[in-house]
Amino acid sequence: MRATARPLGRLLKCDRGIAALEFVVLAPVLLLLVFSIIIYSIYFTALLGVRQAAAEGARAAVAGLSTAERTSLATARAQEVVSTYGTMLGGGASPVITTTAQGTGGFSVKVSYNMSASPMMRYGNFVPLPSPLVEATVTVTNGSY
Repeated sequence: MRATARPLGRLLKCDRGIAALEFVVLAPVLLLLVFSIIIYSIYFTALLGVRQAAAEGARAAVAGLSTAERTSLATARAQEVVSTYGTMLGGGASPVITTTAQGTGGFSVKVSYNMSASPMMRYGNFVPLPSPLVEATVTVTNGSY
């Protein structure tokens, strides 16, 4: 009985391989954290791009004299801003840009972008993902407050 207790005690006192054991336990958590940061940074980049496109489209619409001219200016500028983001938005889908003229002289630009075809949304299932539809609406007034 004493002969079997000695190797077990020696094994319990041995600290060779502790670093490998710690790596096995902590590596998945650290990798999950790193990939989560990457996935959410891509998502927030897309969100900021859509917001900027809506804001730039609304600013461009102020220069128009008629509703048709405002719509074409806003749509062109918003599309131009979205195209500068290129592959950062992911998925290669086209944004949906809608414009609305309001009765009080205001003009509203809404940009929607569906990121469901993005690799981030397809392969990032190991973290809780936000909605793949990213939207932003900006309204500008014409003339006064």
